[in-house]
Amino acid sequence: MSGHRAAVVVFAMLTVTRTANAQTIGSDSGVWVREARVSTGYAWVQLPPVTLGGVLPTDVLTADSITTASMTIDWRRVGPQTEYGLEASGVYSTRAYYWPLNAPGADVRFGVIRHAGPRWRLEAIGDGVLANSDQVAFQPTLSSQLVNAAGSVGDLANALARSRDPDLTQAELFVPVRESLGASDVYGNRIALWSARAGAIYTHSTRLAVELHGNYTAVRRVSLNNDPGLALPFPDSNATSAGAELTYDRTEHSRITTAVDWSQISGAYTDGDVVATAGYEWTGRKWFLQTEAGAAVRLVEPTTAAATVIPDRNPAIVGRAAVGYRFRGQSLFAQYRRASHDEYGHGGRNVATGFDGNVQSLDGSWVWSPPRRSWSTQATVSMLRGPGNFSYIYEWMTTVSIGRELGQQFRLMGELLFDRHGSRAFEGFALEREGAQVTLIWTPRRRRIE
Repeated sequence: MSGHRAAVVVFAMLTVTRTANAQTIGSDSGVWVREARVSTGYAWVQLPPVTLGGVLPTDVLTADSITTASMTIDWRRVGPQTEYGLEASGVYSTRAYYWPLNAPGADVRFGVIRHAGPRWRLEAIGDGVLANSDQVAFQPTLSSQLVNAAGSVGDLANALARSRDPDLTQAELFVPVRESLGASDVYGNRIALWSARAGAIYTHSTRLAVELHGNYTAVRRVSLNNDPGLALPFPDSNATSAGAELTYDRTEHSRITTAVDWSQISGAYTDGDVVATAGYEWTGRKWFLQTEAGAAVRLVEPTTAAATVIPDRNPAIVGRAAVGYRFRGQSLFAQYRRASHDEYGHGGRNVATGFDGNVQSLDGSWVWSPPRRSWSTQATVSMLRGPGNFSYIYEWMTTVSIGRELGQQFRLMGELLFDRHGSRAFEGFALEREGAQVTLIWTPRRRRIE
């Protein structure tokens, strides 16, 4: 079958969307069409000239034309005390030349929120993802979703806080898979990801609240997509975490937070720790600021048949800082994180080589949407620094887009992407991806499925 004649199949599976233009569903029950989009573009992928093993790739995917189509729906049922939600999208991507890489993708999230009395709220969410690098590359980051959804700086600050907790009315704030699985990491692989989260929030007063939560995440490589130039194998990983957070609203515009979390991961690295942090949040008329800092104490290290790793009991400094701006047509958000590891097996200590390191990430987005104008522009940058076998691996992703409204329900958007994944210690081992695409987006105004 020729990729030029491949039919673009759009299937509306009951799967969750993570798109920059997602709409808030509202409080009424029903099934809704949220969005449909078709994009076409060109991508260049340059594999490293040699791998760390010294083996030349059998093929280099220099360039290809890629077409992607997707559709998203939502279902919600709202009762006096209980709310159910299912966010859904399906996607299919095709290539003109490397047609064996044609593949469907899916993403599903089901959530339940129950108000147990005047002070307790119970939450549970299950999530599943199936994707490849073509479907992940242009996916929006958390920062781009935040700046697109916020109508004021207060909305921006509150949305960031809510993005860390289940909220069925804020589907656009779900952290996209791209936040943790970059296109370079996934390249040549089909990835299945699923997670489950449960939480309980106790509101003692209008100012004081306590949250208890637990989470499990698993990532598996499903297949290699018959890719002739695979350079970056993707390890399976598991993560389990549990913790508690206390929030105190000091004033109408400021908040103090404290949290304690336990976590255990396995993947490219195996690690576990207990983290204690304290934070402060402030919101002004145009700006907001959120900071938190603390320490992570590593748990007992695993042992292997080849060697026994001596546990490192020195606390690691961890933290997060976020800043946002919203005024008239300008929106800006940037966030920096430093952690001992993440839920996908990055960070910790490599028991084979002894290399030890933390994970640092940066995510920022700027949007300019002039009032009473039909066009807007956006720039997004993200960076992830995680340990490799012998040194740190750096991944940079940058996108620039220009969009124009075509009436009330359609939008045309052009995007450029640059993605680089590599190591400073092994400059020859770096993958670069560049791409450009044009996307037509249909966003119906609460189009209900009868």
